[in-house]
Amino acid sequence: MSASKVTTPEEAVAGIPDGATIALGGVHSHNGPMALVNALIRRGVKDLELIPTPSAGPPVDMLIAAGCVRRLHVSYVGLEFLGMAPNYRRAAESKAIEIVEADEAWIVYGFRAGASRLPFLPLPALYEGTDLPKVNDGIRTTTDPYTGNTVTTIPALRADYGLFHAQVTDRKGNAQIFGQRRFEDVMAKASDHVVISSDEILDEYAPAPDPRLVSIPGAIVESVAHAPYGSHPLSSPGHYGYDREQLVEYRDLAAQDRTKEYLEKYVYSVDDHLGYLDKLGARRLLGLQQTFR
Repeated sequence: MSASKVTTPEEAVAGIPDGATIALGGVHSHNGPMALVNALIRRGVKDLELIPTPSAGPPVDMLIAAGCVRRLHVSYVGLEFLGMAPNYRRAAESKAIEIVEADEAWIVYGFRAGASRLPFLPLPALYEGTDLPKVNDGIRTTTDPYTGNTVTTIPALRADYGLFHAQVTDRKGNAQIFGQRRFEDVMAKASDHVVISSDEILDEYAPAPDPRLVSIPGAIVESVAHAPYGSHPLSSPGHYGYDREQLVEYRDLAAQDRTKEYLEKYVYSVDDHLGYLDKLGARRLLGLQQTFR
C-alpha cells in the first residue's frame, strides 16, 4: 500500500521556489486553489510564471497584487460577474509584468502538447485575419506534409508545478473535481509536480473513488492538502457557493489600488489555512453551503 500523500496547504507549497512556472486550475469564480494561493502569498514567493486556465479569475489577480508574478499567459483574467480584474489590468498597462498574449487555443493546445511530450501541436489556420501572431511570435505556421495545406502550430507548454482544487480526494491523491472545470487533467499531466487542495479527504479505510469519476489520477499527484473550504471565497461545486460579500470587498479594494488591505486582513494576519477559517467563522462558512441544498 502506498504511503499517504496528505499534508497541509502550507507544507504542500513549501518547496515551490522563486521563478517557478505554475499551472493554475479553476474557472472564473469556481474551483480556484485559494488555500494554496494564500500559502504562496504568505511565503512571499517571487517571479512566478503563471499559466492559468483560459478563464482565470481572482487567484491570478491576487498573486499579481502580492508581487508574486513575473510573467503571465493571458487568455482572460477577470472577476466574472463583478467586472474586470483591477490588479491584472494595472500591471499589464504599466508593464510591471510580462504578458504573453494568448487565447484559449494557445493554452489548451500548448498543454496538450506538453502533456504528450510533443514539441508542438498543429491546428487549422486559426488566426488568418487576426493580429494575435503579431504580438505572440510563438504562434507560427508550417506546411502539412500530408495535404500541403498551411497549418498553425502552438508550442508545448509545461509547468514546474500544477496547483488544483478538488472536492474529494483519497489519501493516494485520486482527485474528483465537480462542477465547472476545464482540462485540469491535461494541465496536471503537463506539470512536473502536481499539488491538490481538497475539501474532503476520504478515510483510509473508505472505498476508493469510482475510477470513472476521478479527474486527476493519484499516480501523478505529489501531495494532497486537506483544505476544507479551500476554494473560499470562490465556490466548490457541491460543497459551498462563492462568498459574494467577500468577493465584492476584494473588488472594491482592488479597484482603489488598496488590495494590500485585503491581503493584510485575510492572508498575512493568519499563519495558515486553519487560521483563515477561524477568522471567517463557522456561521459564515456554513451559510455558504445553503447554495447547494
